Amino acid sequence: MSASVEPLRIVLLADGPEWAQLVREQLAALGNPSSLITAPSWEAASSLFDDLQNGLLLTTPKYQPAPEHCPLPVVLLLDREPAQAPVGACDWLVRAGFGADMLRRCLRHVREQGLLKSTLQRLAEQDPLTRIANRQGFQTLLAARLAESGGRGLALGHLDLDNFRHANDSLGHQAGDRLILQVVARLQAQLAAGDQLARLGSDEFALLIDTRGDPQRAERLAERLTEALSEPYLVDGESLLLGCSLGIAHARTGAGADPLMWHAHIAMQQAKGAQGCTFHIFDERINRSARSLADLESELRHALRRDELELHYQPRLSLASGRIVGLEALVRWRHAERGLLGPDEFIPLAEQSGLIVPLGYWVMARALRDMQWLRGRGLPAMHMAVNLSFRQFQDSQLLPTLERLIAERGVEARWLEFELTETAVMRRREPVQQTMHSLARLGVRFSLDDFGTGFSSFVHLNSLPITLLKIDKSFVAGMRERAENRQLVRAMINLAHNLDLEVVAEGVEDGEQLALLRRYGCDQVQGYLISKPLPLAELARFLMQGERQALLTDLP
Repeated sequence: MSASVEPLRIVLLADGPEWAQLVREQLAALGNPSSLITAPSWEAASSLFDDLQNGLLLTTPKYQPAPEHCPLPVVLLLDREPAQAPVGACDWLVRAGFGADMLRRCLRHVREQGLLKSTLQRLAEQDPLTRIANRQGFQTLLAARLAESGGRGLALGHLDLDNFRHANDSLGHQAGDRLILQVVARLQAQLAAGDQLARLGSDEFALLIDTRGDPQRAERLAERLTEALSEPYLVDGESLLLGCSLGIAHARTGAGADPLMWHAHIAMQQAKGAQGCTFHIFDERINRSARSLADLESELRHALRRDELELHYQPRLSLASGRIVGLEALVRWRHAERGLLGPDEFIPLAEQSGLIVPLGYWVMARALRDMQWLRGRGLPAMHMAVNLSFRQFQDSQLLPTLERLIAERGVEARWLEFELTETAVMRRREPVQQTMHSLARLGVRFSLDDFGTGFSSFVHLNSLPITLLKIDKSFVAGMRERAENRQLVRAMINLAHNLDLEVVAEGVEDGEQLALLRRYGCDQVQGYLISKPLPLAELARFLMQGERQALLTDLP
């Protein structure tokens, strides 16, 4: 064995001195400097080991400890060759024929197995690209540092690269890897000897910051880190800027690793509210707010399972015929403690958590069911408008799920209308266009919601299968007081008609607004003047009584 390799510390558990004498003689014959310790049991010997990395246990079957009690590799000492490999041992030595060569092979095997195990452990806890710790390795390291310090003099940073995925998709994964290596180099250049860096995921990093000598060091380091990461990166001749969000949380005496990592994550999410490279220090008030949101998210999941959601429908009136020709489905949550919640109170949370996708399918299924129910009451067919989020629009199961729901309810797809925002149709134009055309072939039609509040390209809009434009209520509301609002609404209506699109004005609340819209040639109106959103039973009564159809008779 090489003299440069640290000698093994061998523990021997056996009755009598025979095995001890044999092992010592053969170690001497090999010139092996390993120390041999005899003990009556593993419990007695384990206290002798501060470091279990370079130890070996030789034991007869009588004294063999259970595997969960002994972390050392175990070699069994046997009187005769076993019929099969002993359980819980990495090797064995047989008294008959025991000699220096047998012992050499055994020790070499044990050391090779130990090296293999440590290599596998290192690979399991190390990021292969950057050679820094991965999530598993960092969690082990963090727990050890917290135990060592008692939670004093440490801060944890959670760093997220805000637009790395976009750069990765644009440049390719190899260029993305080179970009990550530049990020790691910049981070390491700012860290001191007592700090640690780990890669938690594709574009997420953790920083363990030593603050024993300076409690304010974490804040100053955060400033330097965000400044360093805000500088342009050069990858394959391309100059790139990456935003980053860094959350910092200070460890607390006696607190564990999980709360500290959660606090740093909360602070990182708070930093995401600002543009560019920013950092945020954890605050307990933010933590209470995050817990409240987490509770609300959990309640929303239960609400979907327990059918605590309901749809209300707001009618759309045709200005040409004076009849209700469409309905917009608006989801409500009948919360056990907070009462009836409008979409503004939970839809943003559903978007953030990903619940918007199952929620969207629930809305589609319920709206189609209610369409069938209304037709069964003898009411004429009307367009049913359902708001479609961009996340839902990206889901690969949208088309097959919609086909199944339409077939189950036996309704005609042409009466179903998806409302999309300008922001949604302008993002990732090619995939959006392909999905819209696939749904249009099924018979579904589209309306563009909140028109005028986004950044639409009219050339792009003209290439999409859009049937209606919905003018945002903010423009309608200002028509009486502001001439520019009237001119803008009239221009929107004329533009839509030039594109062969119908126009729906939202938020109509008085007769003057209605008269102006009729004069400008608007096709349909929607708002509290016509009707507030109604539960299904009230909607049926409203439609059968025709309460609002006389509105047009009094207009000039």
